[in-house]
Amino acid sequence: MSFRRGRGGAARVEMGEAISFEDVLTVMTVLLLLRLVFMVPLVNLDKAKTIAARADKYWSLQAQFVMGHPGDSVRVQPYRTAFGLEGKAALVSESGSDKAVFLEAAAPDSNLTVLRHDLGDGSFIAMNVQGRGHSVTFRRGKLIWSKEESEWFPASDSVDYGTRPESKAMEQQFREWTKGRRGY
Repeated sequence: MSFRRGRGGAARVEMGEAISFEDVLTVMTVLLLLRLVFMVPLVNLDKAKTIAARADKYWSLQAQFVMGHPGDSVRVQPYRTAFGLEGKAALVSESGSDKAVFLEAAAPDSNLTVLRHDLGDGSFIAMNVQGRGHSVTFRRGKLIWSKEESEWFPASDSVDYGTRPESKAMEQQFREWTKGRRGY
């Protein structure tokens, strides 16, 4: 800053390299344009994923199948507490050649739980599908049998959002299994 004396003897202060109002407006305009340029494609990508999920009729067919069949209460009961299946229609099916079972449960709001339980080593992968496949999460770990309660209890489980290869493989295996057995 520098001080100068003007004609009347009053001191005048000069700011030197100050930012003008026009410069501030220019910076704000550029920032808003950058936000539009980068945010619009992200919003469109999210929208495309939602549209693709709605176009995938697989999960709607799966929910209809589970809700349309009487539940297997004897084989499902040991899993109900561990996976929050109280009040949901559920059934258990043999997965095929290996020593594993698929447990399928559906709620009236079309939320699904698909569990693959390997009876040999006790490991499980549970797929939770929120309303027609809009959001799929996976839970994995071990199940421990309790003779006193006659129930399975999860141990050392973790959650992922379909990023692990095992999760993608489980979903693919289940889709192929239902296609072979049910035709969808």
